[in-house]
This record gives sequence, structure tokens and C-alpha cells, in this order.
Amino acid sequence: MSLPHNTVVALLDEVDLFEALTDDDIDGLAHKVDTVSWEAGTTIFEEGDRGDACYVIHSGQVKVMRRLVDGQPLALAQVGHGAVVGVLALFASDRRSATLQAVDPTTAIAISREDLMAILQGNADAAISMAVHVAQLLQRAEDRQFASATSTVNGRILATLLAQVEARQAGHPGEENLELVGSTTDLARLAGTQKDDTARLLHWLENEGVISLKRGRIIVRSPAALRGHLG
Repeated sequence: MSLPHNTVVALLDEVDLFEALTDDDIDGLAHKVDTVSWEAGTTIFEEGDRGDACYVIHSGQVKVMRRLVDGQPLALAQVGHGAVVGVLALFASDRRSATLQAVDPTTAIAISREDLMAILQGNADAAISMAVHVAQLLQRAEDRQFASATSTVNGRILATLLAQVEARQAGHPGEENLELVGSTTDLARLAGTQKDDTARLLHWLENEGVISLKRGRIIVRSPAALRGHLG
């Protein structure tokens, strides 16, 4: 079922990426978009796929993920209403830079590269504005990666975990499912952080499939994924 035209116009008006488009441009684009819906758990596109459309989320939530060299998924972000996803493939490359998966039942509008470029060819100001916006998206992605690696709390915990992993791997190169010595309390003491902060990060890493927590033991399932979280 397609979203009403006025709903699509209102949604496009919310998007910073389209702020330089005229009202007529927005109205024309709203006539051309397709409404798409996905069930929870649906993979919308995979990293490396060719991309010829971007999506603006109307309802629901989607998760942006990358795969590390060992195939482990790494969640980068979870976004909802008003978010634009898949736009980099329209400008920076024709390949998807990440995997997109629906977290909840989700409805979005799909904008094709052809329709978007047709508008930009007739609106130089909008083309320049959109190019600047895409460049900012790339810069923010790099900034988030740096921030996660250098944060005073999470960075220290991750670095402490990785130091223990590398110490274990010195005697067992390439080994995975490494059981570390010590508990969450011990790790917090080593990292110089609060136990609650350490436990919170460990549970997040467990949800991401990087580690397992079993009766006070920390088992690193994917050292490569852990390294990925440090940049």
C-alpha cells in the first residue's frame, strides 16, 4: 500500500539531504518514489551489492551493519523515521558500503538514482548542497570510528580486552573462542573503569556476537571483530 502523496512530501521535507530542493522539486520527486515495506529481520541489501536507490524511513527501525574480514557482523547504527539510508551508493560508489536489515516491520520510500539525478541536473544549487552533505556523511562516519576507539571509558575497556587476547594469541596464533583470565570486576580494575560501565560494554559486545559471558568467564568468540571495534 502506497503512502499518501502529502505524507511523502512531508517526509521529504524533513530530510536535510533535500533541503536545497524547491517545493516543486519535492512535489515532483514525491510523485516518482515507490513505497516499500519489510518484515522484521529482512535483509534489505548486503554490503557489496550494487545500489541504484536510497530509502527514507517512514516507520519502523533499520540496522546498518558491516562485516569484518572473518565474516562477523558489526552493527554501526540503528535508525528510524526520517533517516536516509543507502545514499552513498548513489554518489560515492555504485556498491553498498554496508548491510541494511529491518529491525521492526518497516515502511520507507525508495528514491531511484535516475529520478534523483534528473532533479539535480536542473538544479545546480541542490547538486552542490547534496554533494556537501554526502561529504559530511563520510566525515561523520570517520569521526564516529575515531571516537569509539579513543573514548575514555569504552576505549580503555576494549584496549584492555584486546591486550589480553593478543597475549593469548601469542602462544596460539589465529585461535578463536579465547577464554580470558579474570571476571568483569577484574577487567574493570585493569582498565581503570567502573564495574557497571564494564558490564554494560561486555553485554553489548555479547549481543553483537563478539564475546560470550558464561558464569563469570569472558570468552572472546571473534578477536577480529573485537579489533574492528577499536578502529
